[in-house]
Amino acid sequence: MRKSLYMTTALAAAGMLAFGATGAVAGSHTGGKIKIGLGGFLNTYIGYAEQDGSFESTASATTRVGYDQINIKTDSEVYFTGGTKLDNGVGVNVVIQLEGDPSGANGAIDESYVKLTGGFGDVRIGSTKFASFVLRHGAPGAGAVALGNPDTNSFIVKPANNSVGAAQGTHIGGGDQMKLVYITPKMNGFRVGASYVPSATNADTMPAVGGTAGTEVQMYDLVASYENKLGGMDLKADVAAFREQGAAAASIDGRRFGVTLGFGAVTIGGSVLNEDAVDSGQSILATNPDMDSMDVGISYKMSAATTIGLTFFNAKKENASGTAGEDSVSKYGAGINHSLGSGVTFVGSLANVQWEDESTADADNNDGWLAVAGIKVGF
Repeated sequence: MRKSLYMTTALAAAGMLAFGATGAVAGSHTGGKIKIGLGGFLNTYIGYAEQDGSFESTASATTRVGYDQINIKTDSEVYFTGGTKLDNGVGVNVVIQLEGDPSGANGAIDESYVKLTGGFGDVRIGSTKFASFVLRHGAPGAGAVALGNPDTNSFIVKPANNSVGAAQGTHIGGGDQMKLVYITPKMNGFRVGASYVPSATNADTMPAVGGTAGTEVQMYDLVASYENKLGGMDLKADVAAFREQGAAAASIDGRRFGVTLGFGAVTIGGSVLNEDAVDSGQSILATNPDMDSMDVGISYKMSAATTIGLTFFNAKKENASGTAGEDSVSKYGAGINHSLGSGVTFVGSLANVQWEDESTADADNNDGWLAVAGIKVGF
């Protein structure tokens, strides 16, 4: 039934687009095609970090890797965007995002999708984020590195045997697999969204999901969001559910909740995420362990140009072995954002990261401090 709902939404949006086709074609003779504009960002960071000494080497393991104290990294994307409005009032927008980092997938397409908007809501088709990611809320903060994602891994090294994923966080639906997304219009502060991914593999082939030879993982999410001003408080909250459905060892259920409360210059908030195996018999396998994560934070807008923040993040997973305990990561951080004008912002972070393994082996545990500063340029 869920699949039928998605198909109905897609057909309805296509129908609205089709009713405006005559006007769109006529417009193409007078106004020409959609004009594409350029945008994006380039963020550059330099940081100092100290790993735990026993993680790098011990008297009995002098061949273990040692790490420098200084690292430099960039994060950049170029956006190609354009849009128009048809005679029937339906907005049509296209978005293509190009990665620009030589250290990563330089030149690769990140997101590429078409968005239809109108009184019916927001329909997105293509490679883009899930509805639950678009409507999420969580810990506010500031600085050069976000604690609820793998930014800190570039400075405090994640031990290879720690089962907490490299891309830890409290959000769900951050992947850019080909999908259909629908988000309702906002009604009294409420919005609802849903997404459908026929195959987690980005390919043009028909998804092979049935029989013993079926290999594809399909994904679904459903999210409800509320944003409103109640007296002098800005309230934003969301609750979402997520399913990855494939083979038993690759099927995951996820649930999250997030909220932020704004009181003038001060914003506080946090979020929680729980993921576990659809098949309870898979819950302790390394391919699909249970995970719980949370973040909490506070930010203060000191002036129109300057914001400071404090954030805490924690994630933990059961490991594949029968050893008691869990693998975990805990992060504590403070940061600052200061606008320099013309889309240029100075950012700085000071954070402590603690990777803990259920084993006591030095190579499986690491903690350290990082200090990172950088410039964010939007264009």
